[in-house]
Amino acid sequence: MRMWLREHRVLVGLVVIAAAVRLGMMVAYYPAFGYFYDTRGYLDAASATTPGTIWPFGYSAMLKVLRFGTGQIASVSAVQHLMGLAMGVAVHALLVRRGVRRGWATLAAAPVLLDARQIQLEHYVLSETLFTFLLLAAVTLLLWRDTPTLWLTGCAGAVVALAALTRTVGQPLAVLVVLYLIVRRVGWRHVAAFTVAVALPLGGYVVWYHRHHGQYAFNGYSGRYLWQRTTTFVDCSRTDFTPREREICPPEPLGQREVNDVYFWGLDHDHIGQRYPGPEHDALFAGFARKAVLGQPGDFVGTIATDMWHLVEPGWPAPQRIACTTDLWTMPSGGRSGNQVSDCTATLMVTGFRPAGSGGAAPTVTPLNSSLWAYGQTFVTPPSALLLGALLALALAACSRWLSRRPSRRRPGGGRQAADAALLGAMSVSMLLLGVTLSVIDLRFTVPLLTITPPALALAATAALGRRPGAPAGLPGPRTDEPAGGADSVTTVIARQKGKSVVRQ
Repeated sequence: MRMWLREHRVLVGLVVIAAAVRLGMMVAYYPAFGYFYDTRGYLDAASATTPGTIWPFGYSAMLKVLRFGTGQIASVSAVQHLMGLAMGVAVHALLVRRGVRRGWATLAAAPVLLDARQIQLEHYVLSETLFTFLLLAAVTLLLWRDTPTLWLTGCAGAVVALAALTRTVGQPLAVLVVLYLIVRRVGWRHVAAFTVAVALPLGGYVVWYHRHHGQYAFNGYSGRYLWQRTTTFVDCSRTDFTPREREICPPEPLGQREVNDVYFWGLDHDHIGQRYPGPEHDALFAGFARKAVLGQPGDFVGTIATDMWHLVEPGWPAPQRIACTTDLWTMPSGGRSGNQVSDCTATLMVTGFRPAGSGGAAPTVTPLNSSLWAYGQTFVTPPSALLLGALLALALAACSRWLSRRPSRRRPGGGRQAADAALLGAMSVSMLLLGVTLSVIDLRFTVPLLTITPPALALAATAALGRRPGAPAGLPGPRTDEPAGGADSVTTVIARQKGKSVVRQ
């Protein structure tokens, strides 16, 4: 044990610091933070026995378990802080297992352990922490062995399904994993095991949703989500909308419209988003969105690209509503009462698990939460660094994959590390892109990248520099003139010399 602690003393130090900051959060901002509408929606679903119409039931199921087991809303933030610490340790262990240098593995684990926005979001009654934890668990199951067993592949599929039932952005990530397994050539049985393990829980949930809401879907607002994304660019004079569809077209001239989620929540002057409330009208919004995107595809792509840039652009002068949302993910100097949309600071969940939500706590300022506020102003990873890191990981993975096919650079496992890095890099970019496409510019969508992007970059750099996967820390990669058996292969030569077996790897 002492030897392990000595070898991993830097990681242990980071975990101790990270635990101390999280303990400070529990003391300074007891019991947890709430985020006006989202938190109330999750608590409502946790109190019900039917699936909600806006979000899948995954996170609410965890809330239901904690409410039954503890009855204390503080248990949510405590469990999520423990998840954050566990994710940091898991990132380090996985990377060392895959042959990344110990120092690089520790560096890759630092963001999820120490980033203030990560710690802040763990304290919220929101689904991001559970989603990221499940996603990392699935990745660890897939990448832990040179070739995952059928059992590990199936378990990874089940965990991906749980992540997709926590946040719908996880559903397309399952496709990336299938492509990864195909590229890795692990065999059709592994692909089938993963696919079935994903499909069964998702299919069961869709059937359950249909039983209570009359449609086969994961929620009743997917069309409305896409509709609100078109409200900033759609020109209703250019598209053949039906009379009902024209009723949900923003009346303001182009260039003078509100932020898109203002229309989603019906907070605009004409309340167009609430003219047809409820999931039963989702097909109307979906039809409008489909016509808008097909009629103005360039404007749609341009809008998404522009918002992606604004999300990571340093110093972007955000509109008031987006700036308000951004402030919610910044360490406050004190707790704040009230649950109004205009309240641009974290709100304490002093009413516990009651769906009515939050409020009632006086805004206090103490040396502890003032120190945490200062910490939050300093230890934050810029979103631009996360996106650039993901793109760099993809570029290095592509180069390494190409170079590993050349006879002069061929080495055991080189293509494997590149594929691993490409999977994580593609997941990072996809989560960011899907978050912006289906919602608004929100720094909350960058937080899961703190767990996925640094390992992608570490694996890609290791592949580019020729480190052997699975090699103990400190060992160099293999010589390029050694015979290669392809990704993950081990060439075992047994020679009988004086009755002894000599095994060369």
